[in-house]
Amino acid sequence: MATKKQALQAIQEEGGVIDWGVSEITKTDKSICIDAPGTDYWSSSDAPSIVINWYSGPASEFWDEVIDRVSEGSYEYYGA
Repeated sequence: MATKKQALQAIQEEGGVIDWGVSEITKTDKSICIDAPGTDYWSSSDAPSIVINWYSGPASEFWDEVIDRVSEGSYEYYGA
């Protein structure tokens, strides 16, 4: 049962940055876009960003998902 504070700490520890231009966290709806550090790709999405949308359920489950996804880490992307 994670908290927002714990999730933000996990993102910071992995070098990620929340794109607040497209992310929105309200009491009921949560949508977050987390950019990988530098030119890296997230391992959990094989993309430079992780996007998670949450429309129902406990907030702690949303933050658990955020932590799980960023905890997989990132890797240096060399192109296709």
